[in-house]
Amino acid sequence: MTKDNYLFESTREKAVREARAVLDFMVPGKVKVYCEWVEEANAWYMVGEYQSYLNYAGKPKAVVTDKREKMDRYYDVSVFTHFFKQRTAYMNANYYWQIQARENNVHPAMFKEWFDSKKRTTSDMVSA
Repeated sequence: MTKDNYLFESTREKAVREARAVLDFMVPGKVKVYCEWVEEANAWYMVGEYQSYLNYAGKPKAVVTDKREKMDRYYDVSVFTHFFKQRTAYMNANYYWQIQARENNVHPAMFKEWFDSKKRTTSDMVSA
């Protein structure tokens, strides 16, 4: 099976459009979605890249993180996009909070719970 007859270009483009539509709703403009041929696997992969931040030498540094999924008969756009759905709060957070989460060993999928625990409530602000 060759690269050209494995998966039609129109099928790949449709899959990219579907994934991009879902991701633009959850994390607008933060994920770059495309298909990539992997020679070693002899298969097409759906790739989603997003930027994350870490503290490097005292300064914020952007790094690219990606999710890859093989586009075979088991590929499903909902499974691919679920990875990003779990990380929505983390990806929508500014670089300061992303760095804080990394320094506190918070997994991106658990960011929302960690961040919510950091919020102050009105009862915290009321002085006795």
